[in-house]
Amino acid sequence: MAIRAGEGNFSARSRKSDVVSDALLLATAAVRSAVKNLLIVRALRDNADYEQSWWLDAVAKEFEVIAAENDADIARLEAERLRAKKKQGRALHPADFRSRDAPVLKRRIRVLRKIAAKLREIVTDEDALLTLVAEARAAALDEITTARHDPSPRAARDPKARAAGLAALSDDLLSLAESRATAAD
Repeated sequence: MAIRAGEGNFSARSRKSDVVSDALLLATAAVRSAVKNLLIVRALRDNADYEQSWWLDAVAKEFEVIAAENDADIARLEAERLRAKKKQGRALHPADFRSRDAPVLKRRIRVLRKIAAKLREIVTDEDALLTLVAEARAAALDEITTARHDPSPRAARDPKARAAGLAALSDDLLSLAESRATAAD
């Protein structure tokens, strides 16, 4: 069976809808991961309570920031496309766009516009934001629980050594809590 150029799994030209879906998937995963990490930090380091309205606003702002990054890329590519239309010949380096690159740049611009619009749709969809925050909270709790109950391979296997280590940890946590209470006063 002969396979021609562009027919492979990785070399086939992607549909615009697939590119947009993939970009939204990546952006959502990145925001979810950032929310999870910040939930852990705010809970453990800052001793901050969970406030749903704060998190909804923070998540919406993150999606808006990503959409604004796409807007900046659109503006840059539009300027590149206008310059490229006037240039003939072969490119001297990868970022040296020429007239034959103009259709590809136009496609990129369209894709980025669609991604930015979809990101802004997420910003206005409170249910999507609530779902993302809930998923991030569940992942944060799971990570904290796993870290507490699934010791690393370096953890003491001997029950007495483990008990002594836990007692020392408990003393350290108590001392830390006391120093925070003293500092807060």
